[in-house]
Amino acid sequence: MLQVIIIDDEPIGISALNVLIDRLGMDINVAATATDPEKALSLIEGIRPDVIFLDVNMPKLNGFQLLEKLNYKDMKIVFTTAHKEHAIKAIKSKAQDYLLKPIDTDELKACMERLFEELKPDTPVQRSRSVLELSVSDGIIMIKQSNIVRFEAAGSYSILYLKDGTKHTASKNLKYFESVLDPLNFCRCHQSHIVNLHEVTKLVSADGYYALMTDQSKAEVGKNYKEVFLAKLKLI
Repeated sequence: MLQVIIIDDEPIGISALNVLIDRLGMDINVAATATDPEKALSLIEGIRPDVIFLDVNMPKLNGFQLLEKLNYKDMKIVFTTAHKEHAIKAIKSKAQDYLLKPIDTDELKACMERLFEELKPDTPVQRSRSVLELSVSDGIIMIKQSNIVRFEAAGSYSILYLKDGTKHTASKNLKYFESVLDPLNFCRCHQSHIVNLHEVTKLVSADGYYALMTDQSKAEVGKNYKEVFLAKLKLI
């Protein structure tokens, strides 16, 4: 399934594209939407979508400026705009496609068919490592990502909590694990926590938010992480 994010400063533009995507009947999930380009930056970095539909003319940041600010760039870009004059710049930005508003259903379908063909051999899920190699005092242990409940920061180290109740300390920080974990199954929800989204049983509001995990442990959900965390939970 292709994971997409729609970015457009006009809610009606997002709604119209959502309807068209739904009518295609393809294996596409709109993981998140954003009308604020600044908010869109954090959503893209957190969700790491396969495709972003990006409006060109937006306040604060236009579509091209938004792309320049991104660290995560491993996705296809489809520009959506009512202005033909942006076409050449869109092509130079290595956009996959350029759709003029109002978006034509046949053009959208052709665009998505090309995207499916290009992404088929190399999706984010396929690139992710299903097994982590963890160095310990007497060697290296192999841990399946699916057996991990959560990660917790411990200075420059990280503590891994597993489904069987055991835990391991790794000499890598959370930023490293963010880069190697499957982004559709794991999410950084706080400066000190990464959780397996499949192991979250409840989001609790009590002097802030925390995620209650299947092992009854708790992981705080930071204010700056909450929106991406909730968006990714909806994908599970």
